[in-house]
Amino acid sequence: MTAVNASAEACMPKPAADIFAMLDPGRGVAISEYLAAEILEEMYGLAGSLRLLTGERDQNFHLAQSGCDGFIFKVWGQSQRSEEVELLTAVLAFLERNAPRLRVPRLLLGRDGRDLVTFKDHVGNERRGVVYSFLPGQPLSAVERTVSQHHQCGRMLAELAIALRGFSHSAMHRALIWDLRHLPRLRMLVSQNSDLPFREFVRPFLDAFERNVAGRLAQVPQQFVHNDFNARNIIVDDASHVTGVIDFGDAVCTARVIDVAVGVIGQLSTPETSDLAIGEFVEAYAAVSPLSSEERALLPSLVAGRIVQNVVMTSWYRSRQPSDGHFAAFGPEYFEWRVDLAARLASGMLT
Repeated sequence: MTAVNASAEACMPKPAADIFAMLDPGRGVAISEYLAAEILEEMYGLAGSLRLLTGERDQNFHLAQSGCDGFIFKVWGQSQRSEEVELLTAVLAFLERNAPRLRVPRLLLGRDGRDLVTFKDHVGNERRGVVYSFLPGQPLSAVERTVSQHHQCGRMLAELAIALRGFSHSAMHRALIWDLRHLPRLRMLVSQNSDLPFREFVRPFLDAFERNVAGRLAQVPQQFVHNDFNARNIIVDDASHVTGVIDFGDAVCTARVIDVAVGVIGQLSTPETSDLAIGEFVEAYAAVSPLSSEERALLPSLVAGRIVQNVVMTSWYRSRQPSDGHFAAFGPEYFEWRVDLAARLASGMLT
């Protein structure tokens, strides 16, 4: 893959028969903390206190150890494709070699020297897992936001995107529902969710996005990007300084400006500060990695599109997995002012 000016064809996703081919492939049998502890001891020589974290598609355990920051043990769903499992380890290994100063998780090799382990779950299904370092601190979503954080986040995302330009892997071209290029295909989920909030805005927005935005995305710079730079994946220290980024599970080759739009959403905390947050973040990003005039023209519609994407996807998951707490905080009240912001940002697109 070439640098950021890669051709559109270089980042074209693999075709998917329908939108559900891009959704959760199924976690399968849940891995107990007891089995996770056994695997970590046997295959990594690790012991400590385990805690199950929330997750969209995988199971994730935090292993706490006295005197160190601990580790994350990720177990993929039993139906997850091998090449997508291997994508994560390939990305982390690439960044460790080529961008060692970036604060991202680092892989831990097993006793056999491999970065992926294979084991049997409780009913005999073959499963795959990986262990990587836990970044200390707390998520950006847990602290009061500042202008300095917007600057730090903008610079960090731009530096990460630059570091990823030379990365190549077959799975980076996967069709991913969290890639904004596929936003119009969410109409199928809209029609299946009678409880979808803000339906009167969402449906015409999707139509207008397909009409006025989707076709233009192939004409702007393309590259492999993080694609999930949200406030739960940005880590800050005790002084609220931005120190790292986690979760490369939605990384994909797409339009670079999509990554910027996703990053904007992570900066939004109140309606009163939204315009300031957007401006400071985007200009900090552009100071490190300049944006073209067409990327800047697309950005408001893409930020609005990410808000709509979040509304539809979180509502869809909440309706099908009501006991899963991963999206519990994202009800209609969370999105109310954000949808108003989306309508304002997309006002030109909707006419």
